[in-house]
Amino acid sequence: MKQNLTPDGVAAKIAEIYAMTTTNRLAEASAVESSFKTWVSDNFNLSTDQATFLSGTSSSAASNYGYNCGICFRNMLQIALIVPPHRDQSTKWLKLNNNIIVGTNAAGAYEATGSLTFEYEYRD
Repeated sequence: MKQNLTPDGVAAKIAEIYAMTTTNRLAEASAVESSFKTWVSDNFNLSTDQATFLSGTSSSAASNYGYNCGICFRNMLQIALIVPPHRDQSTKWLKLNNNIIVGTNAAGAYEATGSLTFEYEYRD
């Protein structure tokens, strides 16, 4: 089900994904890694401004966002969105605060911990 691209909508979408079967959750991880912009537009109701902002996101940033979301989906790590009040005459930026830690033990077993926070920032 599509959610609104709000903090509550992101929380609901993440809960929905983490309630999926492992196979479906891993498919979502592959989809977000493959095309972050498409995945976001397929999973969220976007306002005109949000759709414009998403389409203008550089492919390098979108690739990075998708890669990190894929890690979260695979390992059921927290993803949050912070939206401060809009300031007129400001430029909107989307920051990714990443505290994911990926490690392996002596046998090479993979582990990822941490979380992602997407945060809009308005700059003058």
